Amino acid sequence: MERVSVDFVTGRGVLQAISDVSLSIKAGETVCLVGESGSGKTVASKAVMRLIDDENGKISAGSIKLDGIDIAGIPPQALRSLRGKKMAMVFQEPMAAFDPVFTIGTQIVETIRRHDRRQTANQARERAVELLRRVGIPEPELRMRQYPNELSGGMLQRAMIAMALSCRPELLIADEPTTALDVTIQAQILQLLQELKSEFNMSILLITHDLGIAAEIADRIVVMYAGRIVEQASTEELFAEPHHPYTRGLLQSITTMDSDRSRRLYTIPGAIPGLADLPEGCRFHPRCPYATETCLRETPTLLDRGGRQAACWNTERLLGDGPYISPQTTAAAVEVVVSSVWLPTEASEEPQSGALFELRHVTKHYPIGRSLFSRQKKAVQAVDDVSFSIRKGETFGLVGESGSGKSTLGRVLLHLEKPTSGSVLFEGRELGALSGARLREERKHMQMIFQDPYGSVDPRWKVGDIIGEPFAVHGNVGVREKRAAVEELLRLVGLNAASYDRYPHEFSGGQRQRIGIARAIALRPKFVLADEAVSALDVSVQAQIVNLLQELGQRLDLTFLFIGHGLNVVRYVSDRIGVMYLGKLVEIAPSEQMFRRPAHHYTKALIASIPVPEPQRRREFAAIQGEIPSPANPPSGCRFRTRCPAATARCAVEPPSLREIDRGHYVACHDPVL
Repeated sequence: MERVSVDFVTGRGVLQAISDVSLSIKAGETVCLVGESGSGKTVASKAVMRLIDDENGKISAGSIKLDGIDIAGIPPQALRSLRGKKMAMVFQEPMAAFDPVFTIGTQIVETIRRHDRRQTANQARERAVELLRRVGIPEPELRMRQYPNELSGGMLQRAMIAMALSCRPELLIADEPTTALDVTIQAQILQLLQELKSEFNMSILLITHDLGIAAEIADRIVVMYAGRIVEQASTEELFAEPHHPYTRGLLQSITTMDSDRSRRLYTIPGAIPGLADLPEGCRFHPRCPYATETCLRETPTLLDRGGRQAACWNTERLLGDGPYISPQTTAAAVEVVVSSVWLPTEASEEPQSGALFELRHVTKHYPIGRSLFSRQKKAVQAVDDVSFSIRKGETFGLVGESGSGKSTLGRVLLHLEKPTSGSVLFEGRELGALSGARLREERKHMQMIFQDPYGSVDPRWKVGDIIGEPFAVHGNVGVREKRAAVEELLRLVGLNAASYDRYPHEFSGGQRQRIGIARAIALRPKFVLADEAVSALDVSVQAQIVNLLQELGQRLDLTFLFIGHGLNVVRYVSDRIGVMYLGKLVEIAPSEQMFRRPAHHYTKALIASIPVPEPQRRREFAAIQGEIPSPANPPSGCRFRTRCPAATARCAVEPPSLREIDRGHYVACHDPVL
C-alpha cells in the first residue's frame, strides 16, 4: 500500500477517511493496525480488498499491490478472482459474514468451488470438513449441517476463519476478530491464528484496539490516528520507546494486572475528531501535551529514524522528557454541584460492612419443553443455587465466559426477572414479596448501565429527554427543574450542558456511554449494575469511563455490581470478585487475593488467558480447551470437570460446595489450587 487515500461520498459532501497511508507486509509477517475507533484502521483494511467500493467509497490516490498486481486499478472481475484465493478477510462480527439461510457447510463448499472449478462437490465437502477440524471445531460433519445461529460466538469465529482459509490465501486480514469474545475464546483464536500462519506461511494484517493482543501476536505495529499513520515500528521497539505522543498515550491507558488500584487510570484528554472536523496541521495537536505553534499549522511527515517511522515535530522532546503525567490526574476532574432537584439529603450513617443486596439460594431456569424421548420437562439452568451478598459502598465484580449466567443473575438481582426459586433481599426487604407499586418505588434506588451505548438509548429522543425520563417516571418535576437537573447531570459526567438538545447519533461511543451513566444516576440511586459497560470501548475511552464510574461511586456513595470479561479492568475497579461458570458461583475473594492466589482451576485458567502488553514477556497462549457446555444439559458433579486438567472421578459424581478456605475467600472445588 503506497500513499493511499480513500474518499467517501456522504450527505455532507466528499470526506477523506484515510490520507496518504503507506504500509507493507512481508511474507509470513504479522502486522497490527492499532488506534481508537475512527482512526481509519478498518477503512485501510477494506481498501486492500477493495470492499470500500460497496460503501460509496473510492481509492482517490495511491496504489495497492499484491504480488505485483495493482488492486486499486484492476476491473471487478479480476478482483473477485483474487478475493479468497490470494487474500481473505475475517470480520469482527461473524454473524454478518455468514448468510443465515444457508448451512455452514454450504457456504464453505461454495467458496472452495468458486475459486477451484476442478474440485467436485464431494472433494470440496471433504476439504471443508478437514478445515473445520483443523480450526478446532468438534464434530465437523455435524457442524457442516448446522446454520450460523446454531453455533456459539467462538465456534462461529472459527468457522469464518476456516472459510477464509479454504483457498489458502497469501494474506489474511482479521478485523477485530476477538473483540466480542471472552478472554478464553480470544486466547484460543489467537493461538489458532499463530499456528495457521506458520502452517500456511501466510501474512496477517490484524486490526485491533487491544494493545495486549498486539504485544502477543505482532511482529510489527502500525499506529493510526484520524486517517493517518503516526508511527510504525517493530513490536519490541514500539513498546520499549514510543516515538509519538499518541502512541505513548495509548500505552499508558492500558489497564494491566499491575495497575495501581489507588490511582486513577491514565487517559488521553478529548476525543478523536470526526472526518468533517479534522484540525489543521497535526491532527493530534488538540489532545497533545507537546503541541507547539508549528503543530497547529503544519502537517508532520512520516520520517524514518533508525528503521522505524514517526510523524511528529516533537519526537526529540518526547524521548528526552521521560514519562509525562496526564493533566486529568488532578482531583478536579469531576465536581458535584448539589441541587435540591435531584440530590437528596445526606446518606444514612449505616456501617459499610452491612449488606445492601443479599441473594439466598437463587435459581433461574427457563423451561424449553419436553425432550423427544422423555416426558420430563427440560430447562436451561441459567443460574443455579447462587448465594452471596453485596456490601454497601463496595464494587463487586462478576466474571465468567458467555453463557455462565452473569447477565441473567444481574437481571434477577434487579428483579427484572423473577427467580425460579430462592430470594433476593434489598436492604433486608425481599423484593419478591413486595407489591407492584412498592417494587416500582424501590426500583429508583437501583439502576443499570448497559453494554451497548448505541442500542441502550432511543435514537429518536433528544439527550435531555433520555436522561430526564426517570424524573417523569418517578417524580413530579417541572420542565424548568428537569432541564436544570439534566444539565447538572451532563456536567457531572463530563459533557457540555448544551448537549441537552442534541440527538444520540451526534455523539461518539464513549460519549453515549456517559449519557447512559447520567441517566442511571439521575435519581441518585443506591445501587448501579454495570453490565459489560466498558467492553465495547477503546482502551483510552475505557479508561475515561472507568475513572468516571469510580469518581461517581465515591462522591455519590454508590454500590456497584460490575459485570465484565475484561479481567484486568474488573480487578482494577472491584473490591471483591465472584467467578461464575455454567450458572454456579465457583469462587469469591477480595480482588487482589483472587488474582494473586486463585483457588479454582477455572479462575486460574481465566487469568492465564489474559494477554500481557509486554513483548519481552511473550508466551504461549494458555487457552482453556473446549467450550462451555450447554446450560440445558450441564455435566454431572462439578460442571467444570469436562475442561478441568485436575478433574478426578469424584468430580464426576459429587458437586463441590462453596466453602471458605481463607478469610473472605470461598471456592467450590474438591481439590483447589493451593
